[in-house]
Amino acid sequence: EEVISNFTIKNYHKNCGQLNLHNVSSGINAEYGEDASDKENKKSSTLDDPISDSVTKTTVKESVVPYKPQSMDLLFTQWKELTIEPRPATYYYLKNVNTSSMQEVVVNSDLVPDIYEGGFEVWECTVDLLNYLHSNQVVISGWGSGSSVLDLGCGSGLLGICAKQMAPHATVHFQDYNEEVISNFTIKNYHKNCGQLNLHNVKFFSGDWSIVTKHFTKYDLILSAETIYNVNSQQKVLKILSDHLTDSGCALIASKRHYFGVGGGVVDFQNLIRESELLQCDIVWSHESGLLRDILKVSKII
Repeated sequence: EEVISNFTIKNYHKNCGQLNLHNVSSGINAEYGEDASDKENKKSSTLDDPISDSVTKTTVKESVVPYKPQSMDLLFTQWKELTIEPRPATYYYLKNVNTSSMQEVVVNSDLVPDIYEGGFEVWECTVDLLNYLHSNQVVISGWGSGSSVLDLGCGSGLLGICAKQMAPHATVHFQDYNEEVISNFTIKNYHKNCGQLNLHNVKFFSGDWSIVTKHFTKYDLILSAETIYNVNSQQKVLKILSDHLTDSGCALIASKRHYFGVGGGVVDFQNLIRESELLQCDIVWSHESGLLRDILKVSKII
């Protein structure tokens, strides 16, 4: 209650003023999951306001995570700006995370496999893919309400946010391994950048890929950055692309060419795709100096 009274409401008035106050309430309502059966099994406390009522957030409880913090005291101290050329466009994301129970995990580690997958960072390849999307808007623009996008391993959610801004009527799904990332980072970034933009077509999922995919649909476009850094995860990514791309759809995967010490990267993933005989891929963008990075376009073999 202290957070609502002293933080949330003040932030709302600072940002929104008297905007539609008659549609805003500070009551508490339990809302979680996708449908009535999910609500029985997956419950979480959210605010009874237009934002929470419109957001579908699903956490897959079957996933076994060795470390589960007792509390999440995440304090985001400022909004950072990220300007993308050549449009130009500016995106906002929360930065400077002070933690209590996750301090050692989040602050001192880029990622801890099967515990924290680096979702609170905006990685280089995310920026690469944002730039590519803005330079090739034909990939997204002009889509109708029946089109669908998945931001896989979304973290900040900036890729899905970009897709939603370019195609406001498209369905956009966001997925990250950590529930804490979705609740404290992705959703907040979405509202900062998109406001109330067609929230009924937006869903947020958290959980391991081996489990959460049962909530996925077929997607015309799958966007993902820095998710093939580990050879152990590449097979899961490959299966998601095979199972959840539409026949005419494509995936854009931004990655470093090599991740030294963990064995992943573009080269290994290209070989895996070729061996699958279900998918095909091409490199559509490359950065050839310093840290070598590529963007792969993956589609089905029809």
